[in-house]
Amino acid sequence: MDKKASDAGRVVKDMAITPAQFFRDIERVVAGLSHRIEGQRVLAGSPAHGVTIELRELPPWRLSALMVLPRCAVTIAFQGYDAAERAAFLAVFDQAFQRGGG
Repeated sequence: MDKKASDAGRVVKDMAITPAQFFRDIERVVAGLSHRIEGQRVLAGSPAHGVTIELRELPPWRLSALMVLPRCAVTIAFQGYDAAERAAFLAVFDQAFQRGGG
């Protein structure tokens, strides 16, 4: 998972994940918030204090002829979150999508 771009209220991550995996795991991130899924978008919280997460499929990463990884761009837009709240949300997000490796 790679943070590609960010500003005060928006973070874009380039992730090695399928949409099915993403929507399965996003439930752990927004479990404590009122939320709904609309197509490729997750809306959590309220319009005044919430998060909009959008998923967009990208071409896969081809590491070799035999190794291909799925890829999605994930945009997280915060509404009404201060810096500490954004950092706390992103820590939960990153932990939910952390994968083991060796």
